[in-house]
Amino acid sequence: MSARRYAAVTAGVVLRALMASAQAHAIAGMRVFPGTLTFSDPGVTDEFDLGFGRAALSTTPGSPSPYVSATTATESKTITKDLAFSIGGSYQSAAGDIAPSGFGNAEVGLSYLLWKSDSQETLITGALNESLNDTGSAGVGEPYSVLSPTLLFGRGLGDLPSKIRLLRPFALTGMVAANIPSAANIARSVSWGLSVQYSLPYLQSYVRDIGLHAPFNNLVPLVEFPMQTYTSGPYAGRTLGTIDPGFVWIGHYGQVGIEATIPVNRASGRGLGVILGVGFYLDDLFPHTLGAPLFPATPRTT
Repeated sequence: MSARRYAAVTAGVVLRALMASAQAHAIAGMRVFPGTLTFSDPGVTDEFDLGFGRAALSTTPGSPSPYVSATTATESKTITKDLAFSIGGSYQSAAGDIAPSGFGNAEVGLSYLLWKSDSQETLITGALNESLNDTGSAGVGEPYSVLSPTLLFGRGLGDLPSKIRLLRPFALTGMVAANIPSAANIARSVSWGLSVQYSLPYLQSYVRDIGLHAPFNNLVPLVEFPMQTYTSGPYAGRTLGTIDPGFVWIGHYGQVGIEATIPVNRASGRGLGVILGVGFYLDDLFPHTLGAPLFPATPRTT
């Protein structure tokens, strides 16, 4: 394949990962799943998220690796306690001519909480997201839309036996999404991801107080694995992605996270990148106004 086409594929996947603003801190029982930085969590809440990413792209073997930067903003708004609407946008900038600079297509989505178990610290959410064609800058926003039916889950391990209680702070979150372009000549793909988390707040509060003090007592070390596999077109069967170790600091009104990005193969990039995410919990900041569902549940009368 030509260097330009090779770079275009790589840039598209890496930027999609950088621009995938996390949504919503999710809660099941005593478990708080922090918003991860490369894919959404199974939370249906009110939140405003900002993301910043920078990664080196691979063009051809032995060539320089220009850096591409991306900035994102996403707001999630609850319609009911189990249904939320989201809208987001992004801006990318690149050195040289490997990729253009400008705004990407706007993205909208609906998410619905399908199942929740407080005792098993489990959440399963379905979502339908779409990038809207021709809403971005020339050369950056695509002339086609992409519809992405998505399934997300979160599972805490707080119900493990007491003899292995130090493993209880571990949790997993994940997602799988089918990316369906509106244009027949654009390759389809499947985005999938997993995060492994170890919650120090959970350890301190519900397993064993080991004497951590601020800010370490609010840290959640984690590793994310965001991937994308092409299912059609000239790149069918090829998987691109990164391994992203880092941590998230959880506060009462928001969170801050930072991760390194390590390409899983040459096609996914060259060298390390970085992602920074900031989330504001609108349901905690403004519980009776901006953070309340548009249609709150009506108390039953007897």
